[in-house]
Amino acid sequence: MSEVKNLLMQGLWTNNSALTQLLGLCPLLAVSSTATHALGLGLATALVLFCTNIVVSALRRWIPSEIRIPIYVMIIASVVSTVQMLINAYTFNMYQSLAGKYLIDKKNK
Repeated sequence: MSEVKNLLMQGLWTNNSALTQLLGLCPLLAVSSTATHALGLGLATALVLFCTNIVVSALRRWIPSEIRIPIYVMIIASVVSTVQMLINAYTFNMYQSLAGKYLIDKKNK
Protein backbone atom coordinates (compact mmCIF):
# COMPACT_ATOMS: atom_id res chain seq x y z
CA MET A 1 0.00 0.00 0.00
CA SER A 2 2.84 2.41 0.75
CA GLU A 3 4.23 1.78 -2.73
CA VAL A 4 0.93 2.92 -4.28
CA LYS A 5 0.89 5.97 -2.03
CA ASN A 6 4.47 6.76 -2.97
CA LEU A 7 3.65 6.37 -6.68
CA LEU A 8 0.66 8.71 -6.36
CA MET A 9 2.67 11.32 -4.48
CA GLN A 10 5.45 11.14 -7.09
CA GLY A 11 2.97 11.49 -9.94
CA LEU A 12 0.90 14.27 -8.40
CA TRP A 13 3.51 16.45 -6.72
CA THR A 14 7.15 15.57 -7.23
CA ASN A 15 7.39 14.68 -10.92
CA ASN A 16 4.33 16.48 -12.28
CA SER A 17 5.56 18.63 -15.16
CA ALA A 18 2.07 19.91 -15.99
CA LEU A 19 1.65 21.26 -12.46
CA THR A 20 5.05 22.92 -12.64
CA GLN A 21 4.20 24.60 -15.93
CA LEU A 22 0.83 25.78 -14.62
CA LEU A 23 2.49 27.24 -11.52
CA GLY A 24 4.83 29.10 -13.83
CA LEU A 25 1.82 30.78 -15.43
CA CYS A 26 0.39 32.01 -12.12
CA PRO A 27 2.04 35.46 -12.23
CA LEU A 28 0.68 35.99 -15.74
CA LEU A 29 -2.83 34.89 -14.81
CA ALA A 30 -3.01 36.66 -11.47
CA VAL A 31 -2.10 40.14 -12.70
CA SER A 32 -3.68 40.19 -16.15
CA SER A 33 -7.20 41.57 -16.32
CA THR A 34 -7.49 41.69 -20.11
CA ALA A 35 -6.10 39.66 -22.97
CA THR A 36 -4.03 42.64 -24.16
CA HIS A 37 -2.32 42.99 -20.80
CA ALA A 38 -1.76 39.24 -20.58
CA LEU A 39 -0.12 39.31 -24.01
CA GLY A 40 2.03 42.28 -23.01
CA LEU A 41 3.12 40.62 -19.79
CA GLY A 42 3.84 37.39 -21.64
CA LEU A 43 5.98 39.25 -24.18
CA ALA A 44 7.79 41.08 -21.38
CA THR A 45 8.48 37.76 -19.66
CA ALA A 46 9.76 36.25 -22.92
CA LEU A 47 11.96 39.31 -23.49
CA VAL A 48 13.46 39.00 -20.01
CA LEU A 49 14.13 35.29 -20.51
CA PHE A 50 15.68 35.89 -23.93
CA CYS A 51 17.93 38.76 -22.82
CA THR A 52 19.10 37.10 -19.61
CA ASN A 53 19.85 33.89 -21.48
CA ILE A 54 22.02 35.75 -23.99
CA VAL A 55 23.91 37.69 -21.31
CA VAL A 56 24.42 34.68 -19.03
CA SER A 57 25.54 32.51 -21.94
CA ALA A 58 28.01 35.15 -23.09
CA LEU A 59 29.51 35.68 -19.62
CA ARG A 60 29.39 32.10 -18.36
CA ARG A 61 33.05 31.34 -19.07
CA TRP A 62 34.38 34.39 -17.22
CA ILE A 63 32.24 34.21 -14.06
CA PRO A 64 33.88 32.23 -11.25
CA SER A 65 31.77 29.35 -9.99
CA GLU A 66 31.89 30.64 -6.40
CA ILE A 67 29.92 33.78 -7.27
CA ARG A 68 27.93 32.50 -10.25
CA ILE A 69 24.47 32.51 -8.62
CA PRO A 70 24.67 36.08 -7.20
CA ILE A 71 25.90 37.35 -10.56
CA TYR A 72 23.01 35.62 -12.33
CA VAL A 73 20.55 37.17 -9.88
CA MET A 74 22.05 40.61 -10.53
CA ILE A 75 21.80 40.11 -14.29
CA ILE A 76 18.17 39.00 -14.06
CA ALA A 77 17.27 41.89 -11.73
CA SER A 78 18.91 44.37 -14.09
CA VAL A 79 17.05 43.07 -17.12
CA VAL A 80 13.72 42.97 -15.24
CA SER A 81 14.22 46.58 -14.10
CA THR A 82 15.09 47.65 -17.63
CA VAL A 83 12.00 45.97 -19.09
CA GLN A 84 9.85 47.52 -16.37
CA MET A 85 11.19 50.98 -17.24
CA LEU A 86 10.57 50.35 -20.94
CA ILE A 87 6.98 49.32 -20.23
CA ASN A 88 6.57 52.43 -18.09
CA ALA A 89 7.99 54.66 -20.83
CA TYR A 90 6.23 53.26 -23.89
CA THR A 91 3.01 51.63 -22.64
CA PHE A 92 2.08 53.52 -19.50
CA ASN A 93 -1.52 52.25 -19.44
CA MET A 94 -0.31 48.67 -19.33
CA TYR A 95 2.28 49.60 -16.70
CA GLN A 96 -0.48 51.11 -14.55
CA SER A 97 -2.75 48.11 -14.91
CA LEU A 98 -0.07 45.49 -14.22
CA ALA A 99 2.01 46.73 -11.30
CA GLY A 100 2.34 50.45 -11.56
CA LYS A 101 -1.04 51.26 -10.05
CA TYR A 102 0.09 49.92 -6.69
CA LEU A 103 3.24 52.02 -6.76
CA ILE A 104 1.45 55.12 -8.04
CA ASP A 105 -1.31 54.86 -5.41
CA LYS A 106 1.25 54.65 -2.61
CA LYS A 107 3.12 57.70 -3.89
CA ASN A 108 -0.03 59.83 -4.04
CA LYS A 109 -1.15 59.04 -0.49
